[in-house]
Amino acid sequence: MLTPALKQAWQRSPNSSQLDKCGGMATFRFRLASVLRYRNRIREERQSECQTLEKAKDYLLSDIHRQEQLIVQHAQELEDQRGKILSALDVRLQGDFSHHLSLRISEQYKLLALLQGQLDEKREEVMQADKDVKSLDQLHTRLWERYRHQENNEELKQIDEIGQRRFSEKKRERG
Repeated sequence: MLTPALKQAWQRSPNSSQLDKCGGMATFRFRLASVLRYRNRIREERQSECQTLEKAKDYLLSDIHRQEQLIVQHAQELEDQRGKILSALDVRLQGDFSHHLSLRISEQYKLLALLQGQLDEKREEVMQADKDVKSLDQLHTRLWERYRHQENNEELKQIDEIGQRRFSEKKRERG
């Protein structure tokens, strides 16, 4: 509890609106809390986008793997048919099929490289968003510690003032 003199000083100060109802120090309020919430939201969005790109990359890799397995199976079937009489149309169809799959796989590898580049960029954005949030968190922590230190100092001053008042009252009573 503040003494009347301290209350008057607080009321005259520009921070008088921060005085709490009990007459003590104001409650801690981080003025950049909305910025911190915004940066957290941005970080979460970047992380979500990064996860989406990871899933797309995984799907593309599984599709490439499946097509490569198909080429291996097709090559095995061609090997099994060696020595058999095949029509020209069958040979052409099998060749076209293998060629088409090879082209598709090479296109998907190009797409995979593009996707990997986007993923790397998104990871950089996530790292930057993490740094932004961390810097504000550190600022919040420092300001909170400063607030607690000031609050403790105010409490000590009040206790000292009460002690001095009691001492002077006892001195008046005796003297």
